[in-house]
Amino acid sequence: MKKPILSFLLGLLLLVLSACSQDPEFELYKGKALSIAVVGEPPKIKEEQISFSKISFHELENKDLSGFDAIFIMEKNLRQAAEDQYAEVYLNSTVPFFFIAAKSHVPFTVKEEVYNESWAWSPGNSYAVGVHKSQGDDSLNSWGFGLYNDEKTEEHIKEMYSRIFKELGELLKLH
Repeated sequence: MKKPILSFLLGLLLLVLSACSQDPEFELYKGKALSIAVVGEPPKIKEEQISFSKISFHELENKDLSGFDAIFIMEKNLRQAAEDQYAEVYLNSTVPFFFIAAKSHVPFTVKEEVYNESWAWSPGNSYAVGVHKSQGDDSLNSWGFGLYNDEKTEEHIKEMYSRIFKELGELLKLH
């Protein structure tokens, strides 16, 4: 009589453990089309209504960015993005900036703060951070977006982008 109960409990335990090890179903952004400028290589995402336009740091300083819904600065460009001359661009832009694979916006918005590996993503921190100057009171809004279970996988990174797009969609409704 103990054998059927033991088999049942073992089967139930395996079912519970296998259910816990799978990623949940991530929800895609289903809002309006977004146009995002990217310094670096555009990310791989699941959404089809998002368009990316590559721009350079020179364009970042000299181009009217108001035609974009956001600007992403990708991981390979973070060191240059933290140079002092760009802080004013981020702080005065009405377009939100997102720094991918950075745990804080500080090295980008505080002049003379040097970007080094201590500012890069590590488990337990945000994987992407965003900043946006509020049009109402000139305050600086910031966001942090982590990775599911702090695991850096392609699927978890795509899910994080979906959350950024949702946040942008909400922000655009306010303006």
